[in-house]
Amino acid sequence: MVSNFYLPVEVFFGKGATQKVGEVARRFGFKGLIITGRRSSKENGSLQRVLDSLKKNGLQEILIYDKVKPNPTDESVNEAARLAVEEKVDFIVGLGGGSALDAAKAVSIVSSNEGSVWDYVKYPEGARLVPFYNRPVICIPTTSGTGSEVDRYSVISSPMRKEKLVVSHSLNYPKAAVIDPLNTLSMPPELTAITGFDALVHALESLTNRAQNFMAEEYAIKAIGLIARWLPVAVQEPDNLEAREKMSYAAMLAGIAIDHLGVAFIHTLEHPVSAHYPHVAHGAGLAALAPYITQYNYEYNKEKYALFAELMGYGNEAYRAVDALINLIETLGLPKNLKELGVEEGILDRLTEDVYMLSRHSFLVNPREPKELDEIRELYQRAYEGSL
Repeated sequence: MVSNFYLPVEVFFGKGATQKVGEVARRFGFKGLIITGRRSSKENGSLQRVLDSLKKNGLQEILIYDKVKPNPTDESVNEAARLAVEEKVDFIVGLGGGSALDAAKAVSIVSSNEGSVWDYVKYPEGARLVPFYNRPVICIPTTSGTGSEVDRYSVISSPMRKEKLVVSHSLNYPKAAVIDPLNTLSMPPELTAITGFDALVHALESLTNRAQNFMAEEYAIKAIGLIARWLPVAVQEPDNLEAREKMSYAAMLAGIAIDHLGVAFIHTLEHPVSAHYPHVAHGAGLAALAPYITQYNYEYNKEKYALFAELMGYGNEAYRAVDALINLIETLGLPKNLKELGVEEGILDRLTEDVYMLSRHSFLVNPREPKELDEIRELYQRAYEGSL
């Protein structure tokens, strides 16, 4: 078997790396657009640090689009893309959590090609349009979760369609990632837990799904060990810079792993949940599903689930992977089932249909391939009731 490894993103990592933004951006032109959220980057000072670096390097024409919400929408991406076109910006900076980074990358695609963002999302039948150009993007994460700063994915929601789908293309890679643990210090414990659990599930699913790439697996393995050791510390000690640095590194590694290996059913079943319930944070949705799907999967890749359990400190039996997740969710104070998230039992049939209509290609990637759609419905029911 031949494994391929491709990572065209230049990475600047470490305390104070934000100072490099202007030096990197000036390679791409003189006029930039910062894509960010409404409050956090202003309140934690990261936006000002980015602006200071840009101006220090002679970049005075900087626009700011600060309307990105958690679970970024097609409307916001299209609006920001119009701004990029009208103002003829040379480059884009994504600053914030995964939502801002995903949006920034998608804005690059939409503003450089025809159509709207929904023309580029991947249905099982494929995307409607293929991009040919992009604007350079620099991604600066202020959370430690998605790894979007180093991968080709943008997860976008359509409130009108109640769908959550992915833009995935080689042109969707950032040109550079500036990963500064100082930008994550302001995360409150709940957000630290939610984003950190997202990174863990990236590593878990890339390690255990049916895709094979021994080089990328090493990134997942390293990420799991780091998260097991440092995520509880980062939650309990928000000012612990070593924990923040380790979590930033782990999230990046897990992002590289999913870029080469992809995810599986935990993500597949979560996307319809937060598509219908936009208030649900992605990592919280993953937590509400992870133990039940791992219980469903572990016998179909015992070697890798045993490795996950061992890395988490639970011995080398595959079934202990479920225990590792349950106990970590309890420690972090994350939701234990879908009911805790406010999901209504009456919508489980619709969620099941959405999985089939929008993500049935994942059936072949998950460690256990379902034989009937009823198996998906049963997984949702178990996750709703909290029944293993």
